[in-house]
Amino acid sequence: MKILFPFFVILSLFSFSLFSCRPGQTKTRNHSNPKIDSIETYKKESKYPYLYTGKINLEHFIKLKNDIAILHLTNDKLKTNAFIAGAIRKAYEFVSIDFTPKSFYELNLKNHDIIPQGTILPTEDQTYVLIKKNPSYKMETKEWDIKKRIELNQHFASLNIDIHDLETHLDKIHSIAKNDPNQMQNQNEILEKIIFLAMLGYTEEIDPHTRVYDAKEIKTDTSFNVLNNISHRIITGYPDILYIKIKNFLQFNDNFTIASATKKIIEHELAEKKNNQNTIGALLIDLRESEQSNLIELRKFLSLFTSTQNLFSIRNRYETNIYPSLKGDTILWDGPIGILVGPKTTAGGELVAGSLRENKKAIILGSRTFGQGTFQLFYEVGKKTGYFYAITNSKMVLPSGEEIQGFGILPDIIIEDPNKELSSPHETKFWNWIKPTNAKNPYIPKNIQTKLEEKMGLNQTNKGLFAEENPTDLDPVLTQSIEYYKTYLSTNNELNLK
Repeated sequence: MKILFPFFVILSLFSFSLFSCRPGQTKTRNHSNPKIDSIETYKKESKYPYLYTGKINLEHFIKLKNDIAILHLTNDKLKTNAFIAGAIRKAYEFVSIDFTPKSFYELNLKNHDIIPQGTILPTEDQTYVLIKKNPSYKMETKEWDIKKRIELNQHFASLNIDIHDLETHLDKIHSIAKNDPNQMQNQNEILEKIIFLAMLGYTEEIDPHTRVYDAKEIKTDTSFNVLNNISHRIITGYPDILYIKIKNFLQFNDNFTIASATKKIIEHELAEKKNNQNTIGALLIDLRESEQSNLIELRKFLSLFTSTQNLFSIRNRYETNIYPSLKGDTILWDGPIGILVGPKTTAGGELVAGSLRENKKAIILGSRTFGQGTFQLFYEVGKKTGYFYAITNSKMVLPSGEEIQGFGILPDIIIEDPNKELSSPHETKFWNWIKPTNAKNPYIPKNIQTKLEEKMGLNQTNKGLFAEENPTDLDPVLTQSIEYYKTYLSTNNELNLK
């Protein structure tokens, strides 16, 4: 599962200044920090100065490379050789040529799902192989085996490749493309697409969420209407439950956000119930489709339910925990909270669920979440180019010190979707996912589910009362969650479940 964030959203509470490189003296590499390259020096030394002109060019590529070296969460583990090789491989796709380390090619020669069919092109360098793909050849759409993709990255790292090598390959790709009668773009557009592919290939070797975006290819409603991302209803019974479904935790308008909309919903429904001489006994927050997030909005949302100073923390590459500041706002809701999650619950949704469980003893229902416990910084490529890039710069840590990255959130009550895909999305299914610091996830669910099932007498699948009220809109996971949650609320003290 690939997660796309709106490209202009800064997903951090903290501002970072981009590194400004000083020109080198005689050598390209800055030996005080070998990961940082001087753009001016490369431009002066380059045999292909045209690569540093145009809408997006190699100057932007080097700046991206430097920003990643400075800001990325795992900068001490970055393998620049592998990333540049990935950039070269991706750029060659523009002219239907496969770039593969010779050592990897020889190991996988007979596997046509990995090594494409075509003509081997002559090269002066014997460390890699170039294959002009046959027009009839189509690589299978299935993803590579994770072990094979890691293996390719390791072979990339063994190549002695730097920016000068990248320049040479990009010039070759550009020469092939501009002489191709099938290419209808003008020369500037061709170079722009090649550089973009190189930047994309560079980031693809790092982690799943560090990447480059072309605004034209992002299919999303950038206007963002809060009302399209939050909904609610009252689930009647004893007690009445206010059900709120939230699709993301973004913030584009300080006057009307997910947090402020949630506040208005709760205040309105509390007032309505009071007028009818009835009360809302609990909240049920559905985060099963919650993917996108903004740290400022997460803090505001969590502050509706708790005044603790430890909502969560953000851990940077130096393993330093940074805590979001609070304004001491009045708590809006201090009653029982249930949270519904699933495999598509990512990042901010996972943080909200984990933080409320630890701070407010909220009960979590559903199935294990996606496990994306990292945040990204977003920057524009140049000025008004229409290209952006994201860099994974920090990871989220729950108040207990538990990490979400790779583990996800394990619910207290497991309710699997009978209609789910056979292969549920999860962070660890990416070949280059960032490993958590902790050896294991310390959270162990209490024996809540067994006690509730004994009380409910569940011996078979039960559609529940909610399904009867909504026969045309069945949601088996929500239905079961409500049954469990109502039983939990009515027997909490009796069973001593907390």
